[in-house]
Amino acid sequence: MNSQRDKLTRPQKLESSIPAVPATPAQLLAGGALVAAIMATVCVFGVWTRLAGQLAVFWPANALLLGLFIRFPRLDTAAGWIGACVGHLLAGFIVGDALPISVLLTLTNFASVLTGYLMLAQPFGADARKLLGAAGVLQLLAIAALASVAGGLAGSLVGPVAFGGTALESGLAWFASELLNYFTILPAVLSIPTAQHREVVRQWRKSMPPLRRAAPLLALLASMAAALLVGGPGAVAFPVPALLWCGMRYGVFPTAVLSLLTTAWTLVAISKGVLDTAVQIESPAMLMSVRLGVTLIAISPLAVASAMAANRILMAQLRHMAEHDPMTGTMNRRAFAEQAGKALRSARAARRSVGLLVLDIDRFKNVNDTYGHAVGDQVIILAANLVADRLPEGPLLLGRLGGEEFAVLLPDADPARTREVAERVRQACAEAAVDLGQGRTTGFTVSIGASVSQPANASLDRLLQAADRALYEAKHGGRNRVVLTDVV
Repeated sequence: MNSQRDKLTRPQKLESSIPAVPATPAQLLAGGALVAAIMATVCVFGVWTRLAGQLAVFWPANALLLGLFIRFPRLDTAAGWIGACVGHLLAGFIVGDALPISVLLTLTNFASVLTGYLMLAQPFGADARKLLGAAGVLQLLAIAALASVAGGLAGSLVGPVAFGGTALESGLAWFASELLNYFTILPAVLSIPTAQHREVVRQWRKSMPPLRRAAPLLALLASMAAALLVGGPGAVAFPVPALLWCGMRYGVFPTAVLSLLTTAWTLVAISKGVLDTAVQIESPAMLMSVRLGVTLIAISPLAVASAMAANRILMAQLRHMAEHDPMTGTMNRRAFAEQAGKALRSARAARRSVGLLVLDIDRFKNVNDTYGHAVGDQVIILAANLVADRLPEGPLLLGRLGGEEFAVLLPDADPARTREVAERVRQACAEAAVDLGQGRTTGFTVSIGASVSQPANASLDRLLQAADRALYEAKHGGRNRVVLTDVV
């Protein structure tokens, strides 16, 4: 069944229940090469932001690597981890670092990545992986903080060797750097949209004018321009109101990306002297202060966006529950009448014909009395799935009118097409069987009344009344048959 039909099945299969197809050696090698190329590129960029004798102002490699392994499990292989090591060492070679220093820096980076990976990959990290609401964001931040502590501890050992200074200074600088990068980069990677999120965003876009959607982004750009013009220590906070607005208007992924870009722009602009904050970040203490301040700025819009996204998903779920039958997943009577009314108005404006089917499970009371209501429910669910599966491609206008009765609206259906679809549905139901256990099965049939309006001048009530009369004739004509009324 296609995606529309899949919505009709009440028990949804979990994605994890689908066996994964093992990757071929060529795919594993390609994944490792991709990771190596990404790591080499971002590491070179990070080295470019280094100040003399200090860590990079912005180091995206560790957070990006952790996010890629968690978000895209296909990359989380031995080849992927080896590729990450190769990418780090290759970047060190490109920028001229001595091999022993490159190896020490790579091991220190991996201490942080591995700590975050071991926690995020556990079941208790599910909310953090999916950024589910404010609680998920806070959980992710806690895991990121622990990973940063691991990086700081390793950095306190390696930092004095690679950059000089004391172990305490190196450890704190490494911790602050990791914390910033995890807080800003990891959410952007983990929140790369899923199919469910894309559908919610699509509905949101349809409900909001383009100018209103663009307003938060324009405000963010204006705030960044103001920071350049005004300068001073407070300039780093100029984008905060606009980022919060983005968090309220946009989803988690766009807000995370905007927060990441704003943070990266702020730090790089300060390090290159483009943004004059009157702060001497050549001092390790001042650099750590700036990093922590920018990190805290990035948290609030992400928490707001996550809470708003969770609210939108919840509202969509509540709307679906209000409009659909919980047993079969088909539209309920009210929702069907609303959607069918819209389709009829559209067909009337285009002077197209429409067909309507009303079908009823034959002798359904006998099924309940003989086998029990549990089997009766199975028959209703199976009937709904069979009907949906036999309908033409396009918008699925199928509703449960009540009990064992369903209705289907067929756009662009003349009498011949309406009868053809009805017969296909009737035959599928007649050939189906419900498993009773212990090798026993029971079948069922449906009677179908159909009405057609060409062009679609009739109201939904008139179509339903005509189809009900046809259904009555089908029942009294022997059941398991289709009766099509005169065109109305």
